[in-house]
Amino acid sequence: MAYSPHRIYRDAGAMNREYSEMWTGEWWWRLQALLPDGATIVPVILSSDKTNLTRFSGDKQAWPVYLSIGNISKSTRRKANSRGMVLLGYIPVCKLDCFTKKRRSVEGYRFFHDCMKILLASLREAGQNGVDVTCADGFICTIFPILAAYIADYPEQCLVACCKENSCPTCTVDPDDRGEFRVHSVLRDPEKTIDILEDCANGDAPEGFNDESLRPVDPFWRDLPHCNIFACITPDLLHQLHKGLFKDHIVSWATEACNGGEEEIDERFRTMSTHPSLRHFKKGISVTTQWTGREHKNMEKVFLGILAGSTDARVLQSVQGVLDFIYYAHFETHTDRSLQMHFFLPKPIPSSLRFLLSPLPRRPPHPRRAKAAR
Repeated sequence: MAYSPHRIYRDAGAMNREYSEMWTGEWWWRLQALLPDGATIVPVILSSDKTNLTRFSGDKQAWPVYLSIGNISKSTRRKANSRGMVLLGYIPVCKLDCFTKKRRSVEGYRFFHDCMKILLASLREAGQNGVDVTCADGFICTIFPILAAYIADYPEQCLVACCKENSCPTCTVDPDDRGEFRVHSVLRDPEKTIDILEDCANGDAPEGFNDESLRPVDPFWRDLPHCNIFACITPDLLHQLHKGLFKDHIVSWATEACNGGEEEIDERFRTMSTHPSLRHFKKGISVTTQWTGREHKNMEKVFLGILAGSTDARVLQSVQGVLDFIYYAHFETHTDRSLQMHFFLPKPIPSSLRFLLSPLPRRPPHPRRAKAAR
């Protein structure tokens, strides 16, 4: 358990700072300055996932909401037997047949946010005025529970952010411009978003409502103190990097750029030498219909070698750049030096990645999709 923020450095000169646990980041330091002296911050971590309970037939679903706190170290929190993540409640899964088909989507959004208001009602006053509790070290502390992170897949990220599912839940980029090289969007502003939603609820037609692809709902996070919900949304590495960026985009794009196409890629996977730490795709990859995160990671280990000698060198450089980004995103501990790699700096795209912008091959690539996982 940690009760205060820390700064950890890798060198004696304090020039290379380390970021690992939540209390080593800048968010805790900035928030600590806004609260009374001696206050203890309890970063609240929420997670929700609408899950099917039937596999082959039926439509039974459950919608659990889980809660944890950032004071617990991540090595303990992510263990199932440590009970670091507790079940907060279930959101009812309703058909909403009482509404017309045109209204069901919006009413489903509103229903979710109304349920979350009930689940998080106790956080409003506690986050504003604090509450005295006995902590794990035996001392009584005045704690301020603040929503710090929300873990969800992409559809639920858009649900939490009150935006449509074809837009970005964290920035204001136009849905048609996502992935474009020279488009630089800004993060969504919670106060501005709430003002737009209030104007819409009053019957007005605010200009920013359509520009930011919003839904007409009353968000559950509007009254939560010190909460920037758009900064709370965490990247979904499985769907956004392994499945989205790598499998759905890079693999398809590199296969088209390969001499021989799909058949050549499958043949190279089949003839790959076996190794204890590598998976052997003995039937290739084109015949696999259901992919898991583990299979994506196993394919990423060898994909660059599979392409070697069968395509342009610039394609290899581009694939290498994307794989480097994926592996950097998986670091459990970052430092100032690791964050200063060219993938994370706001400077022009490296020459090795500019080939992704060329019209060859036929499918135009979008290398900046990795920005969504930043």
